[in-house]
Order: sequence, then structure tokens, then C-alpha cells
Amino acid sequence: MKNLALPRVGSIALLTLVTGCNTPREAPVQASMVVVREQLTIRDGQTGDEISWATMLSRMDGADVIILGEQHNDATGHAVQLAVVEDMLDQSDGQGGVALEMLERDEQVLLDDYRDEIIDAKTFAKLSESTSWAGKGSWAAWYQPIIDAALERDAVVIAANAPRRYVRLARTGGWDKLDELDASRRVLVDRPDTPMTGAYRDRFIELMGGHSNPDSDLDDTSQANAKLEALELAESFFRSQQVWDATMAASVSIALRQSGPPVILLVGRFHSDSEGGTPNQIKRICPSARVVTISLEPACDDVEFNSDLPQADFVVCTEE
Repeated sequence: MKNLALPRVGSIALLTLVTGCNTPREAPVQASMVVVREQLTIRDGQTGDEISWATMLSRMDGADVIILGEQHNDATGHAVQLAVVEDMLDQSDGQGGVALEMLERDEQVLLDDYRDEIIDAKTFAKLSESTSWAGKGSWAAWYQPIIDAALERDAVVIAANAPRRYVRLARTGGWDKLDELDASRRVLVDRPDTPMTGAYRDRFIELMGGHSNPDSDLDDTSQANAKLEALELAESFFRSQQVWDATMAASVSIALRQSGPPVILLVGRFHSDSEGGTPNQIKRICPSARVVTISLEPACDDVEFNSDLPQADFVVCTEE
């Protein structure tokens, strides 16, 4: 399995890396010109065997949920997402939907206004504050074409994520604070029935610097206190992470009921790679659903393919 641990940096920087916060650039981003159906290497996530685009599509036939795990600033990865949305919806007999981490549930009305031509794409991006979600001009270059492709095929488009104010509330006040929200607000956010554990949590805690530093110059007592503070901070951020995962999973289940399969979810890779929290929660909510994960990987040389804990069902090497 690929090592997802990163050097220790500030908590805000780490939260940006892990949870898909906006990553603006100075220069406007551009759509990729790569012919993704022909020019990219695709590998089976368990064996590492190279497969064709057509083979990947055939293996996804009958999937209920397809999760496209992206690196937010990867232009070619977004081109792959667009191609998968087009091809899978084209063969879905008028069913299917697209759900986006990038939009929060209280922005669904804006999506519906855009679908019904009450507002245009530029106004939608402005009102949803999405214009530069993953870099300057990234919405028009990367995400709006995917929404348009889905709507052109009469697919449901879902604003899948929890509003950040409620995610922050979970971090600072705990899940009980979410449970205290009145019904009109509680429908905008979900949380897991029980806290997530295992490798996903461990990767997150490690990424947040929640483990001890063996090279510290502090005495044993001070080091123990520092470790406890770091762990408590990391756990609070992990509550937020789980709220994102649970809310997106519940949104996918809603989309399945509304549109039928396949529902294609766009999400940051940390949420979905290596049995991440989002597929975990989807399977808990919809245990009979067939969930397929695709990792859009800019660094395929670093991927270790194995059958025990594959990074994804399919790994698309976008650096090419």
C-alpha cells in the first residue's frame, strides 16, 4: 500500500491536504488536453496489471456507486472524471447521478436553479463561491463541464457535502452538538453511528502529527503532555473528517434512491483510497451496493499493488 504519511507541518496546512480545502493558485488553471481514453495507463488495483479504458468500463458495468478519488489540482484527473461520467451515464439507460464533494447540501438549490436555467454557470459559481475551488478558474475548467455532462444526460446532480460551519461545530463541540440541531438544519449534515477506527483513522492521525516524536528534546512528562495535546487535536479534526465521509455517503444513498445506479461521486483521494472513510460509510448505509473505487494517481511509480488493501479497484496514472 502506498504510504500516505507526510512530513509534519502546521495543522491548517495538513487539513488542506487531507480534507480538500480550496487550493488557489495565482495563474488560472487549464483543462487537460490529454486524450484520457487512449493515452493514460490504467492498472488493476490488486494485481497492477495494465488494462484498457474499455476493460475498466466493462468491469464497472453493474456498479451501484463509482467513486472517483481525485487530487484536487490534477487537470488530467479531472479530464478522466469527465470521461467516466460521460461513458458510464451513456450506458446507463437514462438512470444515474453525479454527487460532488465540492458542493455543500445547502447549495443544492443553486444546482437546481442552474439545472432549470434560472441562473447561468457564472452566477452559479459566484453564488456557491466555487469559482476558484481548486485553483483560479478551476470551476469553469474542471467541474462545470462534469455537471453539464450529467445534466445533458438527464442525470441527477447532488451537492453531497456538509456545510463547513457544521463540520467545524463537530470539531469544536463534538457530535452531540450536531445532534442538538433542529430538524431543518440537521438534514444538512450526517455523522457516523459509531466512530471510525482502523487503518483510515491511523493514517489520518499520523498525517495530523498525532503520534509522539521520538526525536523530541522534551523530558518524558512534557513529551507525554505534548503527545496527548497533539492526539486530542488530531482526534477533533478526525471528527470533522468523519462528518464529511458520513454526509457524502448519505448523499450518495439519497441519489441512488432518486436516480438509480450508477451514482458517481467526485471526492478527494484521501477520503476514498485504501478503503477510506467514504466507501466505508457507503457500504454501511447501503450494504448490498456494489461500490467501485478509482484512484486518479499522479505518481503511479509510488503505488504498491496488492490484494490485501489495494489503493483502489482501478488506478489511473494521470502523470502521463
